[in-house]
Amino acid sequence: MPRYRGAVTPDEAHAVQLLHRTLGSKDTDFAISENQDDGSPTGLRRGGVPLHSHRSEDEGWYVLSGKLRFLFGAREFEAPAGTAVLLPRGTPHTFWNPGPEPARYLLIVRPKTAALLQALHSPDRPQSISRRDLYASFDVDLLE
Repeated sequence: MPRYRGAVTPDEAHAVQLLHRTLGSKDTDFAISENQDDGSPTGLRRGGVPLHSHRSEDEGWYVLSGKLRFLFGAREFEAPAGTAVLLPRGTPHTFWNPGPEPARYLLIVRPKTAALLQALHSPDRPQSISRRDLYASFDVDLLE
């Protein structure tokens, strides 16, 4: 079974921490990962996740602790711990931690988005391909 970098197989899932790892494979319908954003003193929107839109996949978040701020189309809102957010495909979006405290969240994605995240964080990522072309190869349009 092909695996994503840092992936947890179903046999391992009961015995591992999910933080910074992905549960799922290229053969599953979705992947889930636990992530942490350490925050910033300013709380302003900062680099990391550029404004983008998925052409063919939905995306979801569940905030475990802290808070995240989302920009969905023209709408901006805050999601505190205990909030679930579902993003329909085709919606321009980005998200960030608006405060100085760490935020932990689950990210639920479909296979193309999981593969994009793997490619973005891979030390073997070819430098010859532009970031815009890399996103496009996974059906995602960069909007900034």
